[in-house]
Amino acid sequence: VAASFRPSLTASSAAKDAMTGCNKKILLKLKLSVAEIEKLTQEIITTTTEVLDSVCAVQGDRTFENTIAPMAKLATDMTPLITSCDFPMHVSTDEALRQASGEADEALRKFQVDCSMRIDVYEAVKVYEEQRKQRGEKLGAEAERLVERMLRDFRRDGLALPEDKRNQVKELKKQLSEKEVLFQKNLNEDKTRHAFAVEELEGMSEDYIASLEDAEDGKKWVTLKYPDILPLMQKAKREETRMVMDKLKATQCEAVNTPLLEDALNIRCQLASLLGYEDHAGYVLEERMAKRTGAAREMLTELVAKLAPFADKEVLRLKEVKDAERKEMGQDSDGKINSWDFQYYHTLLKEREYSVDEEKVKEYFPLEVVKKGLLEAYQTILSLEFTQTEPHEPWHEDVEMWEVKDAPTGAFMGYFYLDLHPREGKYNHCAVFGLVAGCDMAPSASDSKFGEVERVCPVAAMVANFTKPIKEKPSLLKHGEVVTFFHEFGHVMHQICTKAHFCEFSGTRTERDFVEAPSQMLENWCFEEEPLTKMSGHYLNKGEPLSKELRDNMIRSKNLNSGLLNLRQVFFGSFDLAIHTSGPKVDTKEVWGSLREKITRIANSSGGNGSASFGHIMGGYDCGYYGYLWSEVFSADMFTIFKASGNLYSPEVGARYRSCILEPGGTVDGDVMVRNFLGRELDKNAFLVSNGLQ
Repeated sequence: VAASFRPSLTASSAAKDAMTGCNKKILLKLKLSVAEIEKLTQEIITTTTEVLDSVCAVQGDRTFENTIAPMAKLATDMTPLITSCDFPMHVSTDEALRQASGEADEALRKFQVDCSMRIDVYEAVKVYEEQRKQRGEKLGAEAERLVERMLRDFRRDGLALPEDKRNQVKELKKQLSEKEVLFQKNLNEDKTRHAFAVEELEGMSEDYIASLEDAEDGKKWVTLKYPDILPLMQKAKREETRMVMDKLKATQCEAVNTPLLEDALNIRCQLASLLGYEDHAGYVLEERMAKRTGAAREMLTELVAKLAPFADKEVLRLKEVKDAERKEMGQDSDGKINSWDFQYYHTLLKEREYSVDEEKVKEYFPLEVVKKGLLEAYQTILSLEFTQTEPHEPWHEDVEMWEVKDAPTGAFMGYFYLDLHPREGKYNHCAVFGLVAGCDMAPSASDSKFGEVERVCPVAAMVANFTKPIKEKPSLLKHGEVVTFFHEFGHVMHQICTKAHFCEFSGTRTERDFVEAPSQMLENWCFEEEPLTKMSGHYLNKGEPLSKELRDNMIRSKNLNSGLLNLRQVFFGSFDLAIHTSGPKVDTKEVWGSLREKITRIANSSGGNGSASFGHIMGGYDCGYYGYLWSEVFSADMFTIFKASGNLYSPEVGARYRSCILEPGGTVDGDVMVRNFLGRELDKNAFLVSNGLQ
C-alpha cells in the first residue's frame, strides 16, 4: 500500500486478450488541467482512506479476501491515477501544469507517509497472518511473498515502535519528502547557461552550433542540458571554454540544493536510529541483494584495487596526449588532467589511436535508423511484435506510442511511449517511467496461471533528450547515445513483459541493485558487428552502414580508459555510501572533493559541490548507486550465454531470458533469477573480461 496508491476502475471485458488476459483499455488521464490534477489528487487520497478504513473495520475472522486483497487491489487501481497526477511534472510543456503536478506529487508522498504509519492497518495485517497460520492455510508463493513484504515494510516504517517514536518517524518522513521534491524541482527548473562567441566554440561542428539558441552580439547560449554540455566537453578545443562550463556544472544548484541534501542526510540518520539501524545505509541495504553495507563497500574497495593500476597508466597516456597537443598549438601544458580535460582528451585519444571521430560516427546513426534497428533487435530476441499506434492523450507532438504483442501467439501485452527530444522544463536525463503496472485486476491468494484472470495492461514511457532534427538534417546520435537508447529500452521491456500477479512485484520492481542488470546486459549489442551494421545507415550516403574498418575500431575502442571510467562509477557509489554512514552532520562538498580526487585519479579542478546536482541520492537511489556496478557483474555474465549461442539474435536464448529475467519482476530474488538463466553459479570474472581488464 505504501509503495503505490492508485478509484477502482473496471475496464470493458470485451477488450480483454484471450491469451494474456490483458485488457487493452489505458487507465491514464494525461491531459488534465491544473484544477483536474488537484481534484484527482484529493480523490486518490479519499478513495485510499476509505479502502484502508474498511479493511480496519472488518469484524470476525480476517481472511486474505477481506484484508490483503482489498489493499492489493487498491494499489493496482491507484497506479494509473497517481501517474496521471505526477508524470506531467517531468514532461509537460506548461509550467503551471508542471508546478501543479509537482505539488500533487508532494501531497501524495506526504499522504503515503500517513498511510504507511497507520497502526490500525498494521494490526489488521498482523492479526490476519497470525490467524492464517493458526488455521494452517497455505498461500500461493507470490501472495505469501506479498504478505511477508507488507509486514517487513510496516516494521521498517516504525509501526512496531511506541506511539511517541512512531509520531517522530512520521514527521521526519514528511520533512524528508519535502526536501527531496524541492531538490529535484530545482534541478528540473535550472536555467544555468553561458553565452559564447562562435570563435570560442572552436572544434564544435556546424550542426552543433546551429542547434544552439542565439544570444546577443552573435553569441550562442550553451546550457547544462546533456545535448549542449556533453558534446562541448568532448570537442571544444579551447580549454577556457571547457573550463567555464565545467565550473558551471560543478556548482549547479549548489546554493539551493546543498542545504536540502545535508538536511535530508540528517533526517535519514535520525530515522535510521529510531528504527534500530546503525545508519541509513544499513536500513536501505537490508532489502537489497547486497543485504549489508559491508558487502557493497567491499565490492567497491576490491574494484579500486583492480582498476587503479590500469587507471594510473591511462592518466599518464592522457597527459602525453595533452602535452603533445599543447606543443602543437605552441602552448605550455600544466601536466595535469583537470576535470574539464578528461572528456576532451579521452575523445581525442579515441580519434587518434582508434580513428573513431564521434562527429563522423554519428552521421551513421540517424535516430530513425537506430530506432528501426533497435526495435527489430528486441522484437527478434524476445519474440515480440511492435506496432505504432495513435498515442493515447499525448503530452507533446514528438510523442510516439507503440502496441506490443507476443509474436508467436499474437497476444496483446501492453503499450509504450517514446518521448525522445529535449524541451524546456522536461526531465533532463534519460529514464523510463512505469506509468501503469501490469498485474492481475483482482488479486488472489493462489498462484493462478498467467492469462487465466483479467489483467491491467502495462504502460511505460521512455523519456530522453536526443538532439532534435534541424533544417534538412535528421537527429543524429552519438554512439554513446545509441548505447543509452538500448539500455533504457531494456527497462521498457522489463515493464511490458512482466507476469507478476501483484502490482507490488510488477516489471522493474525488483531489488534496486539488480534492476539495472537486464538493461546493462543489452548494452552489449551496441559493441557487436551484426547489431552495429543493422542499426547504422549514413544519412547522406543512401543509408550505407558503418564500414568494416570504422565498426571494428569502434568495437576495439569499447574499453578505452575503462579503468578511469569504472573508477568514476566507483566514486559515485563510494560517495553515496560515505555520506549515509557518516553521522547526522556531513560536509558534502568536502567529502565530494576529497573522494573524487582519491578515487577517480582526476583532479577536482572546478571545486564546487557536485552532489548538489546528483539527482540519484535525492530521487530514490540513496545508498543505491553502487548497484550500477553490482548489477554489471551479473549482466556481464548473462551476456556470455548469448555469445556462447553463436547468435546474438537467438529467439531461443531470448525466450529463456524473457522467462527467467524479465517476466518474474520482483516475485523472485535477483540472484535466483540469474542462476536460473545461467544454469550455473555466477562467474564474477566475466565483468573484468568484459571491460578488457582480464
